[in-house]
Amino acid sequence: MVRFSKLPFRHLVSLYSTHITHTPMILAREFSRSELGRRSDFSTSTFERGTFWLNEVPHHLYAPEARKKRRRLVRGSLIAQFAANDAKIFADASELIFPHVDGIDLNLGCPQKWAYQEKIGSYLLRQPDQVRDLIRAARDRTGWSFPISIKIRIDPNLKCTQQLVESGASHISVHGRTRHQASTLPVDVPGIRFAVECAKGQVPVVANGDAWSAGESAAIRKKTGVQGVMSARGLLANPALFDGYERTPMQAVSTFIRLCSEYGFPFPLFQRHLGFMLEGSFTRVERGYFNSLTSFAGVVDYLEERGVDMPTVGDVWTPTPHLDSSGGEGI
Repeated sequence: MVRFSKLPFRHLVSLYSTHITHTPMILAREFSRSELGRRSDFSTSTFERGTFWLNEVPHHLYAPEARKKRRRLVRGSLIAQFAANDAKIFADASELIFPHVDGIDLNLGCPQKWAYQEKIGSYLLRQPDQVRDLIRAARDRTGWSFPISIKIRIDPNLKCTQQLVESGASHISVHGRTRHQASTLPVDVPGIRFAVECAKGQVPVVANGDAWSAGESAAIRKKTGVQGVMSARGLLANPALFDGYERTPMQAVSTFIRLCSEYGFPFPLFQRHLGFMLEGSFTRVERGYFNSLTSFAGVVDYLEERGVDMPTVGDVWTPTPHLDSSGGEGI
């Protein structure tokens, strides 16, 4: 999500069973050449990842012990997502950031016109040799055990998808739409399933698109055979989605305000995030009024009038272990 998955929001969703979070898409060229660019594009904290109880299922599902699920406590993961088309620049950026994250993702899915013209994002969907070179260069800098993943879109040319699956990425996220399709169109489930079939169980595949609830996420996993599900717009609307909530709990709103206060956050993004979270509870008039507010104090006062409990000074917030409410195994 361009701009929207910054530190306060990542920390928030980690408190509601989101196991893996991504930074906003970062331009590798700007990140590698400017300390100011690095400070602007990336920040993290020791608290943002969270910890979770996960159910384990043995790889050999036919074994008798497969019926006995084991639980273990795991730490959440943070992945830095880059847009790049130059192997050296991508490697430079990866080397700079990898001590601070748990993985690096190369964005091959951004469909925006400016990105395509810059030959990044979805432009690279049909450049498998270049993608392979980018991944290899990053692995040479970070070590071959460090996760370097790719996020792709499906392509009408199935051979392109197959070649990207075989590019050497540690795992692959597949947005189930082409670069020309609007997000209002339903995802192409067979297209995601094809990527899973190409992976042949050797590379984990994550499905992206139309995950608006924990139930829908489980259904996507069942239909496609993926090892995980990613949500963007769904999490913006409901940061507690993966914890089984049908809509944003008011406690999440209060927590987000507290996190933004502690970390610092630009007001326009603060307002937009809250607008997404509360959209379902606003009338058209209320939404218009909320969008007209021009300060943190104005937003907080308005929400307090609506009955949202505001955080108090000195509140302590730390991540706590979460049971995987969907019963999934994760990736």
